[in-house]
Amino acid sequence: MARSRNKDPQALRQSLLDFATHLIITQGLHGLTMDKVVKGTGISKGGLQYHFPTRQALVDAVFDTTMQQFLAEVEAEIAADTQPGLRATRAYIRACVREMSEQEVALNQGIMAALFADPVLRERWADFINTCMPADDKGSDDGTTALFCRIAADGLCYASLCNVHPMTTTQRETLVQRLLALTE
Repeated sequence: MARSRNKDPQALRQSLLDFATHLIITQGLHGLTMDKVVKGTGISKGGLQYHFPTRQALVDAVFDTTMQQFLAEVEAEIAADTQPGLRATRAYIRACVREMSEQEVALNQGIMAALFADPVLRERWADFINTCMPADDKGSDDGTTALFCRIAADGLCYASLCNVHPMTTTQRETLVQRLLALTE
């Protein structure tokens, strides 16, 4: 029986991206192959290559989607914050340290592994954080407090993803509250 062609290329592209994300979550970045995407989605290899010509293009698309979701989360946190002070930094902290589902942890672990292994992705991530993330005015300390808080939030996130520096929920919350207090 002939498979009917999807008339919505954007929906097809999204389903391919969703399946690629699923593979990264369940099998790690090494588990993402073009053949597995073809098998898992039922699309032809040519159809996959139309949307994602290479495995790297697929990895890049997952990476881009993850970056945009993180940016949207930070922007939503800024919009919800009515306190004075370093609003963008508080938003960044909250987005970095929030509780993640098992799927989000697995995806972020896969992306983090890719960042360490791939200098191009690492540079793209650095560019994204350094130029696309909302920032606060430098303030009286030339931005040192905001920078300290963001680096500490990154560290909490990475520690959680790597299962290092185990801490109780109370310890973690105390650290987060101390960081947030520095932004007021």
